[in-house]
Amino acid sequence: MDMNVICALASPCRSTEPGAFSLFELAWPAVLLQQPDRQELLVESPQGQLRLSLTAGELLQGPVGLRYIIEGAALLERTHALQRWDWLLRKGAWPQSLERNSTRGERWSLLLVTLDALARHRSLRETAIALFGEMTVEREWNEASDHLKSRTRRLVAQARALAAGGYKALL
Repeated sequence: MDMNVICALASPCRSTEPGAFSLFELAWPAVLLQQPDRQELLVESPQGQLRLSLTAGELLQGPVGLRYIIEGAALLERTHALQRWDWLLRKGAWPQSLERNSTRGERWSLLLVTLDALARHRSLRETAIALFGEMTVEREWNEASDHLKSRTRRLVAQARALAAGGYKALL
């Protein structure tokens, strides 16, 4: 899952409640995609995009309280996305210190999780759950595009190459 995606559950609330979120009061351009099992809100801020993925609840019915779901291996990156979301809602922008980590760092993090899964003799699906979280795997594992399986296979191949001596090229 993209590290700029924030997974959440929404429940109706009063606009006066602390932390109430209203799509209609959002200060930036946004696109809402409605799917049968979830809603995806893509917000285009001056500093970049963030996506809110709702697995329960409805944004078009008025103010909601959001319960955030953070799972998977890349907890630090997901927490950074949530911090950026919070700053965006409260202050209108996030500080430079919360800029997105490099993709190289993310890739190494994913490779380390993959190496750990291989050492524990995990299946491809179990490896994907460790990498991307159970909800993502449940939702995307059997899609026609096969994107998640392919990405997991590539990471497994790269991790095996590192374990077979490829790490020496890094020294």
